[in-house]
Amino acid sequence: MIYCMADLHGHADRFEEMLRLISFSPQDTLYIIGDVIDRGKQGIPLLRRIMDAPNMVLLKGNHEQMCLDTLGPQNRWGSKALWTQNGGSATYRELVYRTPKQEKWAILRFLAQCPHCLDVTVNGRQFHLVHGFPSPDPEQRLWLRPEPDAPPPFPDRTAIVGHTPTCFLTGDFTSPLSVWKGNGVIDIDCGCGSDSPLSRLACLRLDDLQIFYV
Repeated sequence: MIYCMADLHGHADRFEEMLRLISFSPQDTLYIIGDVIDRGKQGIPLLRRIMDAPNMVLLKGNHEQMCLDTLGPQNRWGSKALWTQNGGSATYRELVYRTPKQEKWAILRFLAQCPHCLDVTVNGRQFHLVHGFPSPDPEQRLWLRPEPDAPPPFPDRTAIVGHTPTCFLTGDFTSPLSVWKGNGVIDIDCGCGSDSPLSRLACLRLDDLQIFYV
């Protein structure tokens, strides 16, 4: 089976609960569409878990990019302030002060090689996996957001995205967040990185589009 999750944001407990719920096995494949780190406190353990799993594939999210911009070799000006404003303090402290230097560089190298997007075909159906929204611009792939009434981004593929909590697309701020299906787009960010009692972690099985929540 082929699964997708997004925006774990340091919540390793929910992640492990989801793996148990879907009975994830070595024969399955999991695509994680960005933002494993930040906000929650278990982002680095989550990264280690994914790095060690041959059947888990991480796509780059804007939070992984902010980490690279701050701690990577290019070190973009102002990146640490932006990262901190977006919940990166726990990850920064863990990598800089608690992670051995050799392991820190291994994690940064791993993040640097994560793709911005992937096309996958499951049971003859084509999907485009990307953190924010499909775009020819790598930066926009991390930061763009879907619009509820926008036309489909592709004529022949369904885009699977995260990044935007689905309540901002549905306008429902009183119910538990649910996967949103638009015109050729499916958003699976159900607010796992939020402290709201309405937040959930969602998992989409691409084989049959069944949805799981924890």
